[in-house]
Amino acid sequence: MAKLIAAPNLQLPWSSSKQDDSRFWVIGLVLFVLFFILSVIITRIEVPEPDRDELEEKAIELAQVILEKQEIPEPPPPPPKEEEKKEEEKPKEEPEPEKEPEPEPEPEPKPEPKPEPEEVKLVEAKEAAAAELNQFADMLSDMREDTVDLSDATTDQLVQGTGEEEKLDRALIGASASSKSAGINTENLSRDVGGTTLSGKESTRVTSKIATATGTGDKATAEEVVREKSRRSDEEIRSVMDKNKALIFNVYNKALRKNPTLEGKVVFKIVIDPTGKVVDAEIVSSELNDADLEKKLLGRIRLINFGTRDVLRTTVNYSLDFLPY
Repeated sequence: MAKLIAAPNLQLPWSSSKQDDSRFWVIGLVLFVLFFILSVIITRIEVPEPDRDELEEKAIELAQVILEKQEIPEPPPPPPKEEEKKEEEKPKEEPEPEKEPEPEPEPEPKPEPKPEPEEVKLVEAKEAAAAELNQFADMLSDMREDTVDLSDATTDQLVQGTGEEEKLDRALIGASASSKSAGINTENLSRDVGGTTLSGKESTRVTSKIATATGTGDKATAEEVVREKSRRSDEEIRSVMDKNKALIFNVYNKALRKNPTLEGKVVFKIVIDPTGKVVDAEIVSSELNDADLEKKLLGRIRLINFGTRDVLRTTVNYSLDFLPY
């Protein structure tokens, strides 16, 4: 026996059918007609204008709340004061006529105090004066010292002094050493030696070939003179410069107020005397590009004293970095 099987409904729940669509259009058309008729009727109704008097009567009245003033109770009357006994009236004494005060002498006008110079001008004046004095001191120091550098001299060369005694050519004495001589007058020989400066640690040896009194021509060797002096140590120079850095940077900071872009490295060449004074100071290289400031820095460095030492004159290159902090 055959059975009938119903086909499955493949229509989705949210899909619409033709009946639903026709029902939607019918309902929409009916509502549109009703609203159209109402709109035409309402626009044709004439509404009378309201009377202005009635509107003013119906206007909302504004109510103002006024608080009732509370009366402040009056303070109680003060207790009656006891009547003071009236003193007996004394006869009034006639006042003596007052003497006219003598006119006071007009005070002499005080002289106006002179304005004190600013601290900056005083410091700059002191630095300028010290720099000029230092220049004169350098000139006097150069005049006092007459030195000769024997660093390049050989041991066979002899340096003749600058005395006023009779000059003697030692080259002739050396050439005639092989000839016989009846004797040599040693009183006429010049034995003074001018001031000499040895750079570094070196020794100078002087040998004189002078014939003996017997004329044998034997060579006589003079005494060997050795002078060794050291230079100032870098640690000592650095220590003294560190102590004076504050004064040097004071000069830089004053110039920095006028020109805030000043900065750079400056290399100084400093010549230090055994007495500790700075004989000469000059700038080897500078990145400041300010001649006035560089001149003031040199003047400040020339005032530094490194202390007296038994050393040779020392030349050193010292660099400082000037940076605004």
